[in-house]
Amino acid sequence: MPEQLSRMDVVQLVDAYRAAARQHGEASEKGDYKAANQSAELVTAVYSELRRRGPIAQDALLPLLADPAPGIRLWSASHALDFSPTEAESALILLSSSERLLGLSAETTLKEWRAGRLRFL
Repeated sequence: MPEQLSRMDVVQLVDAYRAAARQHGEASEKGDYKAANQSAELVTAVYSELRRRGPIAQDALLPLLADPAPGIRLWSASHALDFSPTEAESALILLSSSERLLGLSAETTLKEWRAGRLRFL
């Protein structure tokens, strides 16, 4: 898959990220850990490719902070901590107060970020 990602343009990468993040959020809510894990791997791989391309590519994720799907907001806010922490923290705070399972993930992400234990590769 990483080979395919390197051939995609930024718009295609963001579309793939959005789809995988949505699938992860839905699978998590249903308790389907196998599907959630597969989707998480894809989200992570796409973010790694965007990060490799630099700040302009990473910034393409910022519109996802306002996506209607909470799974998409959670993933994009988590990754945005790496390059746009103020906006990311705001999105995670909103998620932590408005969503059930994903809200707990948002709260944990914030806690780990603020403690300096969250790193992006």
